[in-house]
Amino acid sequence: MLIECSRCHALFSLQDGIAAAGARFKVQCGRCLEVFETVAAPRTHPAAPLIEVASTTPAPVPAAGAPSTPRLELWRAPLMQSRVLVAVIALAIAAGVVLYRRGLPREMEENVRQGREKMLLDDEKSLDEATKLFAEAVRLAPGNAVAEAERAFALLLQASAHKDLAMRVPQRDEENRAATRLLQQGAAAARQAIEGDRSAPAALRAIALAEAVAGTPEPAAAHAEQAERAAPGDPWALYAKAVAASAGRARDRAVQALSAARQAEPRLLRADVDLAGFAVDGGDPAGARELLQGVLRNNPQHERARRMLSLLPP
Repeated sequence: MLIECSRCHALFSLQDGIAAAGARFKVQCGRCLEVFETVAAPRTHPAAPLIEVASTTPAPVPAAGAPSTPRLELWRAPLMQSRVLVAVIALAIAAGVVLYRRGLPREMEENVRQGREKMLLDDEKSLDEATKLFAEAVRLAPGNAVAEAERAFALLLQASAHKDLAMRVPQRDEENRAATRLLQQGAAAARQAIEGDRSAPAALRAIALAEAVAGTPEPAAAHAEQAERAAPGDPWALYAKAVAASAGRARDRAVQALSAARQAEPRLLRADVDLAGFAVDGGDPAGARELLQGVLRNNPQHERARRMLSLLPP
């Protein structure tokens, strides 16, 4: 039964049957140690047992021969029940987070995989589709550095293509505007990725490509080297290394890195297009033509290869 202290009004639980119903008896408060009389209530059968917590304050020792006084224990059931409720909620949330994390990576990784396949095709539509796939991966796993880095890389590949065409075609203003817009978006995403995980190879090559396209070759080369060490043989890390070398006007190193990227991933059409650009700039239109025709055989939708091929002498 429940009893309220006459002094501090604390609630206590007392075992049923300690006294006959209606009988008066003395009890001692477990909080303030007040001794007071109460009346035993009829025995009830509660739906659930009450939780008793023993007081840490020792009770006075009764004198020899004196009748013992039942000592009430502070009833803390509401507090304990609230703690149990909080614990249950916390466990439910934790279980939800575990299920969320188990389910998301597979879908996120599939988007990243498909986006990487699209990047190999290198035409404008495929790169735009890759960007959207990576953006969806970011939405599925906010803060994931790999997904954000790949989104940055797809944007920067587009920026790099427009920047190269701006130096070759009459419509320079249009190409420069597109390059500037895509560079700003890609660089922002690359910075976010590298802040999320400074050791992720994808983030390192993304920031390297951003710096190279922006015309800062030294930090670009340093980050590209880090990316290559973190992921040996990654063709896109080798490509970032090539663009960094090109930005620093180190043509031989750029060609060497592009050749290595092409060997690591023969489907990487971007390497062939950039090598064709070096052939054009080096006075080898026949070599450029062969490379560009090979790109168009593998992907007839490659606009940049078609436009560069149209600029070659007959």
